[in-house]
Amino acid sequence: MNDRDQRRYARLTRIQTFGADHAADFANSAKAQRHFTAIEGYIAGLDQARAGQLPARVSKETLLDALVLDFKNIARTARSIALKENGFAVPYIIPSNPAEIAITTHADSLLKRLKDNNDPVEQGGDTPAQKAAKAALRARFIEYLLPDDFVEDLAADREAIREANAHNQSENQSGIEDTARIGQILALAADDVQELDAMMQNKYARDSVKLHTWQTASRVERAPQREDKADAPGGAA
Repeated sequence: MNDRDQRRYARLTRIQTFGADHAADFANSAKAQRHFTAIEGYIAGLDQARAGQLPARVSKETLLDALVLDFKNIARTARSIALKENGFAVPYIIPSNPAEIAITTHADSLLKRLKDNNDPVEQGGDTPAQKAAKAALRARFIEYLLPDDFVEDLAADREAIREANAHNQSENQSGIEDTARIGQILALAADDVQELDAMMQNKYARDSVKLHTWQTASRVERAPQREDKADAPGGAA
């Protein structure tokens, strides 16, 4: 199980603990109990699948999910900007086709629009004027409190798909089957988490402490930022 899958697995274990710690709150809710029971089943299934997974492979469902989350944050912000600038949001509309090719094509389109191309100009790279225009465009999104590095996150998530496609081709069939199973389980679990989130938001609307505890438990942590070699101990000055 790769680190992206592991972070989603960790979320499920936190939710399992939350459900056990607050079981009394859901004693009269068969629906909530079903979802928490399903979470326990997913954890058991993931434990079994990762035990049979030979090399640490990447489940494509997890990687695509990360890209779609990037899309949602960008599209939501673009719609807000479009309230005062008609048509602004059009290039950022999320494709309705869930296929990998549609998702990666949209990611490439966003990166072409937002990310500097540092290739030499004669090889198709951006001119200084084009880079300035892209910086101004990124600033409009950041003004709505998207992280300063939201484009870098998008690029990293897109690159992870390329790396997975290259890496996974070399692995054996057994690993492929277990990796696919992990992806399928995580996709199913995400639906239960979404259902539980709606219920918890309603249940704890007037209990900010428990709501914060739930939000912490149900959040998928982002990967830690890689340390810049120049800033690392012993790095270049």
